[in-house]
Amino acid sequence: MNRGFSSNIGIFFLKQVARFPFPVLYFLSGLFFLIVYYVVGYRKKVVLENLKKSFPEKSEKELKSIFRKFYKHLGDLMLEVIKLGKMKETDFRKRITVKNAESVNRFFEEGKSVVVLTMHYNNWEWASCFPLFIKHKILGVYKPLHNPQYDVFVYQNRQRMGAEMISNFQVLRRVIKANTEKEPVFIWLAGDQTPPFFHKFWLTFLNQETMFYPGPAAISRRFNYPVFFQKTVKKQRGVYEISFDLLFENPQEFSETEIMKAYIRKMEATIREQPEYYLWSHKRWKNKRPADVPLKG
Repeated sequence: MNRGFSSNIGIFFLKQVARFPFPVLYFLSGLFFLIVYYVVGYRKKVVLENLKKSFPEKSEKELKSIFRKFYKHLGDLMLEVIKLGKMKETDFRKRITVKNAESVNRFFEEGKSVVVLTMHYNNWEWASCFPLFIKHKILGVYKPLHNPQYDVFVYQNRQRMGAEMISNFQVLRRVIKANTEKEPVFIWLAGDQTPPFFHKFWLTFLNQETMFYPGPAAISRRFNYPVFFQKTVKKQRGVYEISFDLLFENPQEFSETEIMKAYIRKMEATIREQPEYYLWSHKRWKNKRPADVPLKG
């Protein structure tokens, strides 16, 4: 069986699962947890190591509690991401509350674009519903998947509510176009992913030396776009509350390092409130800082 054919079968299966009502999905999530946690042991070593290094002050009992809660949430997240392809506007309005959309929309009224920094915490995929709440054109910056069939599948799901997905390789070109045409855009960036190793922008994140993309700070400074931090709180299964915190209204007055540090401190504070909702299975700290590259803080 070739890869393309097997991918198409997998996508067909996911589309059928997306038709299930939420109660059925959360029943499946429970099964997912049992299989992944007790049978498969998906990335348990990675998760536990990340937790230990991020929270050296926590006891073994506390870490084990976070560890278990993370896998339960991971099951919910996987099924919610699949469900995205069949969710309607009424579903999003029922399950997503944006507390202060007006704080972002006021810049639209002024004809200004904004940079919104978020992270892989709670359900970041449902942010594709932002066109229902935000007046700007939503530009979701993403890293293309290696599998082309799944990349198209995910790409289409994310754009269903009107967001425009932009590859991280093309974001600057698209932002320049919007700036030239005076189109107010909402540039959505989850900047906590591991960048390619050639990047030399290292900061301390969760007690560990961490490499970051400097792009979010560079874009906001180049165009002087206000910078927000997006916080997502899980109120209950499948129900999220989102708020936007203005970090810098005039980012050109600050350095890239200052902007990234403010972003990192916001991520850390949010993660520490409910650590089980961060994506601990990601190999975020697989790279080590070269001796000739400075740690910026």
